[in-house]
Amino acid sequence: MSEPDVVVVGGSGFYGRYVVADLLRQPAVGVTVVSRRRPDPGFASARVRWVQGDHNEPHELRRVVEGAAAVVHCAGPFQSFGTHGTSAGHPWGPLKAALEAGVPYVDISEDHAFRRGACELARSATVPVLTGASVVPGLQALVVADLARGLDRVDAVACCAAPDTRRHRGPAMFEAMLHGAGLRFTAPRDGVPTLVRGWSEPEWTVFPPPIGRRLVHQVYEMADLDVLTDLCGAGTVSFKAGTEFTVVNRALGLFSALRARTGRPRSAQRWTPLVRGVSWLVGRFGDEAGGFTVTVTGERDGQRVTRRLGMTAERDGGRIPSLLAGIAVERLLSGQLSTPGLVPLHSWLTQDDLRKALAEREVGLWSATDNGGWQPVGP
Repeated sequence: MSEPDVVVVGGSGFYGRYVVADLLRQPAVGVTVVSRRRPDPGFASARVRWVQGDHNEPHELRRVVEGAAAVVHCAGPFQSFGTHGTSAGHPWGPLKAALEAGVPYVDISEDHAFRRGACELARSATVPVLTGASVVPGLQALVVADLARGLDRVDAVACCAAPDTRRHRGPAMFEAMLHGAGLRFTAPRDGVPTLVRGWSEPEWTVFPPPIGRRLVHQVYEMADLDVLTDLCGAGTVSFKAGTEFTVVNRALGLFSALRARTGRPRSAQRWTPLVRGVSWLVGRFGDEAGGFTVTVTGERDGQRVTRRLGMTAERDGGRIPSLLAGIAVERLLSGQLSTPGLVPLHSWLTQDDLRKALAEREVGLWSATDNGGWQPVGP
């Protein structure tokens, strides 16, 4: 019997390479990487082959994914930037190709509008479809479902990310970041739909070791706004992020404020090469650690309750957003994830299985102590 083949669209990009590496942990899996240009550097494993393709061409992709064991979509940016940006629309091509070919589908999108469209497309799916298998909203949903268990009411969910700075990201992440800076969107605040803007609401937060204290900002409109509100009815949902370099975080917050006030630049994507260059330079002085935290605040038996969980990777911290996709494919291939249709993000993986999978990938779990510190969570 031939080894199962997993198609990774965008597998030569920053997160795509991490997904490919995770899939190769399974000795009997082959990987087909689809990208517009030949991967540079190439992949060392003979189990990886490259096919030229465009994620915006579902009919071409259909021929590539036919007969595959699964399709993983990593070709961002997942946002639609409109006429002034570099992306003409949401890249649903890989999902459409997978649905037409009857192949299970996973993506690492964190975008609010992309997930809404993907959920609509997956309504009549005859195969499992897992959209949002990243930190936002996939890992968030799994962790929040656990932290909120037993609470009478959930008032707020606050998530914070601490990306590593050593590994150089591709242009897609920077395009999405710059596009969202200063743009207004609606988010729940104390149960009231409130206009907020990308890269605002700065605050200091403490991450588990070895990361420590960082300045973080509310990022742009993401899929957690729908997923977490529907999951637990939280009156406030926020997702903030910040690098280890405070001056960079403050500069992005200032850019956001100026853009919101003046409306300029209308298209920030033209600044992508410059910002990428600065990021690369700054990253030479950074480290590899990365992580994120989830805080759930609510009420039980009339008492206010706060519960926190953190995740950190001391090495290659940038891989955390890619891990859930690898775990999902692992379960697809083993037959543990087989129900057709849209997979509820909070219910496809037990907490024990999640912790085991993260431990195998050298990701540490932490819980909050009474004095506000962090202690490691045992296996």
